[in-house]
Amino acid sequence: MQDKEQLVKDFYNSFKKNKDQDYRSFCHDNIEWITMDGMPNGGRYVGLKSVFEEYFPKMLSNFEEFHANPTEFLCIDDRVIVLGSYLGQTKIRRNFIVPFCHLYTIKDAKISQFKQYTDTQKIHQAIGG
Repeated sequence: MQDKEQLVKDFYNSFKKNKDQDYRSFCHDNIEWITMDGMPNGGRYVGLKSVFEEYFPKMLSNFEEFHANPTEFLCIDDRVIVLGSYLGQTKIRRNFIVPFCHLYTIKDAKISQFKQYTDTQKIHQAIGG
């Protein structure tokens, strides 16, 4: 189980550093990325290009800063549950801290699916909606 937990921890660290888009190497080519419908640009994205070249740039364009701060990792079979908080600042300079739960499915030592659970209303309020 530790290997799966470490894979997800390494993914967060790589994404945070954003060095040479190394974080893509932790994911299957056809990764399924599911975010809450109420999240900016939320929905279902499939494939590395869709997730990292469509979803993330559009979603992140709403913020001056946006960080996922994981604090707890739980492994169950092929899944890793991550609890933590989003924190950052919107384009209109509103700071926010919003708890999240992320569910990762691991297949062949790579992330094959991501599901997000968070209070999207608090995020929309911070954006100005």
